[in-house]
Amino acid sequence: MKRHLALPITVAMIVLSGLVSPGATTTAQEKKATAQQKIASVDYLVGTWSCAHTVGAFSGKYTTTYTKVLGNLWLKQTYDFPPAQFAGHTEPAVTADALIGYDEGRGQWVRFFANSTGQYFSIRMKEMGNGWSYTYVSFFGTKAEKPEADATFTKKSDTEYLIDGPTYPENGTQVTEHHTCHKL
Repeated sequence: MKRHLALPITVAMIVLSGLVSPGATTTAQEKKATAQQKIASVDYLVGTWSCAHTVGAFSGKYTTTYTKVLGNLWLKQTYDFPPAQFAGHTEPAVTADALIGYDEGRGQWVRFFANSTGQYFSIRMKEMGNGWSYTYVSFFGTKAEKPEADATFTKKSDTEYLIDGPTYPENGTQVTEHHTCHKL
């Protein structure tokens, strides 16, 4: 009986070894992008951008600058929002920093943001053909993630991008942020 099983087992081993050959594994590993490659793919962002944004009834302008930092494995985005007039009072200037990086192990982009008013958030970014969809992630598990994106970053060209979202309540009204940025 053992002899009758030897041939089918041998054939099965040959077939399976072809499916999981070392060459196939190497090819899959070679195709997996590194953080350096992913950061290099967004080099067009490096530099200073002039942006206009609207949030509900408010609109304004700001500048944002992208630089490579931390061994060129992260993009640092610095925001400068000037003082703005809104609803009869002056909003103070706001600055912010964000770090954008690529997690090789998970094959996903991440973004960490903090500003001079004390706000902070983290974002998991999913690649789309011409940008990213953003999903805000809670550090404390207090907010359930939605299946749809909270916002989208759309590259229009190497010198223009748009951000649409997020949507949230402000003074009893749902508002959506819209940003248009042009490279200087």
